[in-house]
Amino acid sequence: MDNRYVGVLVNDSWFRGIPEGRMGHESLPCYERAGRLYGVTPCFFRLKDVRPGSALVNAYVKTERGYRRCRIPVPAVIHNRTLYTNPRPKRAIRELVRDGKRIFNEWNRYGKGYIHDLLMQDDSLRPHLPVTREATPDALRDMMESYASLILKPNSSSIGKGIMKLERTPEGWLVRGALGGGKTIAFRSRLPQAVRRKLQARPYLVQQLLPLATYLGRPFDLRVSVQRDFTGDWQVTGIAAKVAKRGSFRTNVAQGGVVYPLEKVLEAYPRLNADTVRQSVCEFSLRVARQLSGELPHLADIGLDVGLTEYGYPMFIECNGRDLRYSFQKGSMPDEFQRTYSNPIGYAKYLLDREWLSY
Repeated sequence: MDNRYVGVLVNDSWFRGIPEGRMGHESLPCYERAGRLYGVTPCFFRLKDVRPGSALVNAYVKTERGYRRCRIPVPAVIHNRTLYTNPRPKRAIRELVRDGKRIFNEWNRYGKGYIHDLLMQDDSLRPHLPVTREATPDALRDMMESYASLILKPNSSSIGKGIMKLERTPEGWLVRGALGGGKTIAFRSRLPQAVRRKLQARPYLVQQLLPLATYLGRPFDLRVSVQRDFTGDWQVTGIAAKVAKRGSFRTNVAQGGVVYPLEKVLEAYPRLNADTVRQSVCEFSLRVARQLSGELPHLADIGLDVGLTEYGYPMFIECNGRDLRYSFQKGSMPDEFQRTYSNPIGYAKYLLDREWLSY
């Protein structure tokens, strides 16, 4: 391994665990293997540890005695693994870019409505996008007249938090997710107070409920890791199926979802060819990545949630700018899990080798 460093920008909570060899959901051993594979040294620091114009940074580096904070040159290439909700860190990252640092995944949190609008600009992607609108009173009324099942989701959230499901019944409507404990609320036309409070607390989207395929009677969707690798091009790193726990409509692993390989859940659809479905999902996911990377600065590592209809047709659900990667670990897919670390490090090596080119 040479002495060239690849920076990994992390949040405070992840940073604190590094001396004990842990970093939240991240795998330090996977970073180490990726570094050895591409002949570089991953190092870890926070945004507040580096200043524009400074030549050095205090970063955690693996040594013979474990992880130690070392004063090292600020890496020329940095992978942003942070997730911020206010604009100040965004300005700080931009200052580092102006200072000549190459930061990929420069920003990791984009509103779901904004991502939807970017994808709608590509005619070939439109058939894969559910009808989605800002959850205003008028939009909710229109959508409830047009569709028998709807999803209400915060415009900016993760791991399934705040999501509600509306279903039309002979007596009116039923909403799930507004109360804890899996409780449901029946209503005729006026939204229950619990739903209105959530909609007033932060911006929401209302979305046509996708007709997801099921496994063992439970809906599932796919987590598709799409990353640039050592060639500089987009690749599909892995596909994992997330199956909702019994009685739930949320497939998120953090909400009790269970992970299986794609081929396992497709056993429920013997008329579908697993290789054909995989190829279709990969081609669709790569089109999404290329469309988004044309609009979002230095995008190189995303996790897509993709629904499948019972006919194997891929439907876009959402894009995660900071894929936590653990779906592949939970699904006993160690090779895919390792590649989710190796590909970004390989892409960083690609950038290091081309420092003389415009980025």
